[in-house]
Amino acid sequence: MLAVGTSTGLVFMEKDAAGAWQVARCALDWHRVEAVARAGGAIVAATDKGVFESADEGETWTATLPDVDARSLAVALDGTVFAGADEAVLYRRRPADEAFSAVLSFRELPTYWSWAFPVAPHYPNVRAIAVSPTDANRVYVGVEVGGVMLSEDGGETWTEARECLQPDVHALAAAPGGDDHVFAVTGVGFFRTTDGARSWESRCDGLETVYTIALANDPSAPERLFASATAGRPRNWRDRAEGAVAKVYRSDDGGDAWRPLMSDGLVEAVDALAVDGGGAVYAGTHGGEVLALAPDSEEWTVAADGLPAVNTLAFV
Repeated sequence: MLAVGTSTGLVFMEKDAAGAWQVARCALDWHRVEAVARAGGAIVAATDKGVFESADEGETWTATLPDVDARSLAVALDGTVFAGADEAVLYRRRPADEAFSAVLSFRELPTYWSWAFPVAPHYPNVRAIAVSPTDANRVYVGVEVGGVMLSEDGGETWTEARECLQPDVHALAAAPGGDDHVFAVTGVGFFRTTDGARSWESRCDGLETVYTIALANDPSAPERLFASATAGRPRNWRDRAEGAVAKVYRSDDGGDAWRPLMSDGLVEAVDALAVDGGGAVYAGTHGGEVLALAPDSEEWTVAADGLPAVNTLAFV
C-alpha cells in the first residue's frame, strides 16, 4: 500500500487487478502530512497537528503526540519511534514507553542556538531522520538549517556529525557498510559519508542543478539512490513560466555518478520519492501528481493526479 501524504490529508493507494493504482481510502483530512512510517502493526503519520497512529490500516486514528508541528519520522530496528518537529524539537517513544517524550539532550548540542530557517519566523526544524540499518542505537537527524546530528546510544546523547557537510539538510537515507553509509540532499547538492557520519563529501557528478530536495534508496539495493532537484531555490522559480524545471536523478554507486531520469524538467517540484520492493520509483510533485517509473524503463506514467501538493510517499 502506497501512502501519499499531502498538504491537506493522507491518501492510501493500492493496485487493482489490472495493475492500475486506485485510491483505497483517505484519512487525516485538513492535516498537512509530512511523513508516514510503519511501526510494528501500526501506521504512524507526522502532521502539522501532531503525530497520529492507526492500528487498522488507516481506518481510524489516534493522536499519540498532539499539538506539535511534526515534520519527520523514523523507526529504529528495536521499534523505537523518533519524530522531529518545528523549532528543532526531537521526540522519542521506545517500545516500553506509553507516550512520546521530548529528547532534551538533543537541544543541548553546542550549535543548537545557531540553527535557523532562512524564512521568517526563522525557526529550524527536524526535516529528516534516518536510522542505521544494522544498529538500533544509531540515529541520524537532519536539521534545516543546522546539519546532521548523531546518536550512538538510541538518543540518550548526541554529537554533531556535519564535518564538510552543507547544513541545509533536506532528506537523509542510510545503507549498511563497515560503518553506515549515510546520504544527504541539501540546498547545494548531494553529500555522502561512508564512515558513519564522521566526515562527509560532496558528490554531484551528473547533477544538472544542485538544489536537491527529495531522496530515496532502493530497499533491495541500498546504494542505488534517487534524488530530485530543481533549477534554483523556490524563490527563484515560483513565479517563472517554466517553473521548477524539476528532474529526478539516479545513481547506482552510492552517489559517485548521477544521471537524469527525465529529459525535460517538470514545472512543479518533486518533493517526495519512494522505491518499492521491485525497484520501481515513485515521484510526488507539488502539483499533486504521483509519477511512476518501472525498473529498466525510461517512460514515466501517472499513478495519480488531481491531488493536493504531495509532501511524502511511503510504502506501508
